[in-house]
Amino acid sequence: MRTSTCSLYIAADPAQVWRAITEPAYTRRFYLGLAVESWWTPGAPIVYRADAGPVPDVLHGDVVHVEEGRLLVHNLYTGIGGEQEVHCWLSWEITAVQPGLCRVALRCDDVDRDPDPDRDETWSRVLSGLKSVLEAERFTPGA
Repeated sequence: MRTSTCSLYIAADPAQVWRAITEPAYTRRFYLGLAVESWWTPGAPIVYRADAGPVPDVLHGDVVHVEEGRLLVHNLYTGIGGEQEVHCWLSWEITAVQPGLCRVALRCDDVDRDPDPDRDETWSRVLSGLKSVLEAERFTPGA
């Protein structure tokens, strides 16, 4: 197993970050155009879809652990149906630093031991996109 972590500071509070990582209208804006769906309880499925409607799932897995506003852990699968295997575990950790400022860390525990710079870059882009979306919304007049 290989672990990679990227983190940054976002001008938002934990509730705003939580909403952004768990609501499809937000994830579509920063998570590679994918809308998330889940019940956000341990064992619940988690699906990231390219569009609403009868479009095939793009990413899917299961919610492992939830501490609303603080920690979300889920896995992602490779394969389809009975052929699927856990590909990685993703952990979103949200820490309030001061009012209106959070540290958000995204850790990927990857089953594949070999480094994959493209995959690591993708998670970094997702986290950077989250920051951009939340801060643009916060600092836009009338938002």
